[in-house]
Amino acid sequence: MISQLCVIASASKSIRGTKQRELVNTKIIGGNEAAEGRYSYAVSLQDSIGHFCGGSLIARDVVLSASHCMQMEGGYNAVIGRHDLGTSDGEEVTVMTEITHPGYDWGTTDNDFMILILDRPVSGDVDLVQVSPHVVPVDTAVTVMGWGDTHVADSITTLAEELMETEVFVVSNTECEQSNGTIGGKEIDGLLVGGYDEDYHSQITENMVCARDDGEDSCQGDSGGPLVIRQSSGDVQIGIVSWGVSCAHKSFPGIYARVSSQYEWIRKNVCEGSSDPPASFECDSIAVAQKTQNLSDEGGWTTIAEEDFLTGFGLFDRGGNNGNHYTSAMDRAGVVRISNGEEGHSVLISNQIPLGNSTFTKFRVSFSFYAIDMENSDDLCLDYEIDDGAITGEKCWSSLRAFDVSTWYDDMSFEFSASNAQSLRIGFRVHGDDVVDEVLVDSVVIQGQHV
Repeated sequence: MISQLCVIASASKSIRGTKQRELVNTKIIGGNEAAEGRYSYAVSLQDSIGHFCGGSLIARDVVLSASHCMQMEGGYNAVIGRHDLGTSDGEEVTVMTEITHPGYDWGTTDNDFMILILDRPVSGDVDLVQVSPHVVPVDTAVTVMGWGDTHVADSITTLAEELMETEVFVVSNTECEQSNGTIGGKEIDGLLVGGYDEDYHSQITENMVCARDDGEDSCQGDSGGPLVIRQSSGDVQIGIVSWGVSCAHKSFPGIYARVSSQYEWIRKNVCEGSSDPPASFECDSIAVAQKTQNLSDEGGWTTIAEEDFLTGFGLFDRGGNNGNHYTSAMDRAGVVRISNGEEGHSVLISNQIPLGNSTFTKFRVSFSFYAIDMENSDDLCLDYEIDDGAITGEKCWSSLRAFDVSTWYDDMSFEFSASNAQSLRIGFRVHGDDVVDEVLVDSVVIQGQHV
């Protein structure tokens, strides 16, 4: 089984989520309570315990947050339109899919971006925040909001439940990277005694933006929340709460994921994942990469579609699947776990793949898989469906073949014949005699051949 990853915030470089549950329902440092409804796009991410991160509503069924807020095994909601977390106001919408940035680095917190696809659009009267493709100038006044810690001391937590806001100012990355100072300690007769030295040297990348003001900052509990430029015509988001040394420390700005650096990645995932993407993303004017385009010809085989799962389920985002997406697992980037189906039968089924007027007479599906837990009676099957079920078939690999558990198999493939096909759908099926039957799937390639 793949266990849920958990990030623990420290007094030095602190990830600004609430993985330490004593920080639940705390708020912004040095700010004020926001006017109720002013930032109706602000989202609280909540699991069975409570609030653990923030986010922003950028489409009616898409939330922008931080990769380090990833839960991996799901089971949480996006709460929209709730100013006071102690109430039941607003809506709770289930998070269906987490799409973390493929370049996210747990160690450096670089590319701290995550797209959350909700299982339905928000129905309430709430605003969307517009995502900015532009680099924001130094000294620009920006506003950060959230339900995070309000006390400047690392060892003290002041609890509150209302959405808070504060204004800070953009700092250049060069100035930000030069930041250094002493954390902790106590001033005695004008001298600082104790504490330890910290700095931002070589830690600030082009995917980050820094902002600060005296005594004001985001903090633990605000992670994933928006950093915006307030405008009467609609607020524009320029950053995502990410990390920082201490909170509101005079020597250290807060660090945010810079949305302009990954605007095209955000735009692509909204255009592909939202049922109604906002006009500001201009989805109709861009050529979103299609999984069904012919990509290569090699050895007589033409690639029809492929999926590497780097940014989500992609070709396999069809509803009803028993899958979880992982940005990385078992030394692979972009994999899907097939598990938790009813009575030990779990499936991952593709969207329909249009073939147009192709003259392929033979098809081949190649893929990699990793046996997490397969017993002698368990099978991994590849199903195919031609022209909405006019032709169906399957190929099953039994664990009697002696698949080793905890091993990647990169040589899996299956060929089948079909002439004059107009559409194709494939699916993976794991089944056995118990509920613990699961695999990881990676790098699926579908090809056609003229014989």
